[in-house]
Amino acid sequence: MLRQNRILVLVVWCFFFSINIASAQDTIKMETIHSIWDIPHKTAKQKWMWIHRAVAYVMVKDRPPFYDTTYIKSYKKQLVVTLPLSTRFMKFELRDWATGNRLQYSPNLQYDLGVSVNSKFASFLINTGATFFENDKGEKGETEYKDFQFNLYGKARTTDINLQVYRGFYVKNSDKYPAWDSSNVQKYSVRQDVQAVSFGYNTYYVFNYKKFSYRNSFAFTEQQLKSAGSPLIGGYWSVFTVEADSSLTGYYFGKSLSASSHIRNGVVLNFGINAGYIYTLVIKKKFYATISLVQGLGLDKSTFVYADGTTIDRNIHFASKQNIRMALGFDNGRFFAGAMGMFDFYYFNSESAATIDYAMGKGRFFIGYRFPFEKLQNRALRKLNLIDYRL
Repeated sequence: MLRQNRILVLVVWCFFFSINIASAQDTIKMETIHSIWDIPHKTAKQKWMWIHRAVAYVMVKDRPPFYDTTYIKSYKKQLVVTLPLSTRFMKFELRDWATGNRLQYSPNLQYDLGVSVNSKFASFLINTGATFFENDKGEKGETEYKDFQFNLYGKARTTDINLQVYRGFYVKNSDKYPAWDSSNVQKYSVRQDVQAVSFGYNTYYVFNYKKFSYRNSFAFTEQQLKSAGSPLIGGYWSVFTVEADSSLTGYYFGKSLSASSHIRNGVVLNFGINAGYIYTLVIKKKFYATISLVQGLGLDKSTFVYADGTTIDRNIHFASKQNIRMALGFDNGRFFAGAMGMFDFYYFNSESAATIDYAMGKGRFFIGYRFPFEKLQNRALRKLNLIDYRL
């Protein structure tokens, strides 16, 4: 009887041992996969899983860094969470070259609190709805706006795309005109009827991309370890439109401006090339300051509709554009904080007629933290049988 029990125990042990061996043999480790074609794809089930496993392989495989690791450290395998307090704007200026006077139209700005999440899978910003530092609506009116500014930072190229729709402006320099200052108790002329739209594209090539990181100061998925800079070159184009119920000069300001300034609607098209430089100073490996200036030169074509209904197509003129980026911050690898700003200014000229210059940008104060993400990611993919495949 004792001998039979021993034989039974031996048989059970051999059974489970053989299962473990088979199980070990039926698991393919990621270390043995060197391309998507090494992923099993013979049976119908394997072919179905091959599609998903190929995507997972592309996402998790290690790639040799294209940058100098003594200058740049990447955090793409981590989850980067940022709390930004930010503001965005678009403003324009009606400039009368005949008299030298100008009207500065500004929106009533506010600061919004959001939550930004960046990973190698996706990046997005959620607006919490919390608003701070709202300006006096009684003096400056109310601005309704949709403002989309996208900044894409590739390996050696950065691209900016903007689409902005603003309605409701105030004339910032109203008090510079005696006719307004002596006749009104209100500090600013408010134009709720004025609507402006801007749509544009900028791109730059970063020559020293192996040692300089845009993402250090503006995306937070990399860290600049040593001071470095880079020349920039690229191109841009932009469309700006403005429309109002009546002349932009209004009753009080029209007396100080020439007839060419009595614009009701306008469209400005411009394009050109730009070149500049960006530099990040790193202090004690944890503090940084970034400054960039890019000068653009191009051409513009304008069409204006005046208060009396007359439409005039202006001749093509030379135009200029400036892009300025600034940032200050602290970064110890896990925790980071600071401030940053990006601004674009478009300038136009004329011999004697009026032109419309415009500007846009955004500013941000932020704090953030980088969370380890790779182990959690691999654990989830392993449970889904997308890595370390169980056949």
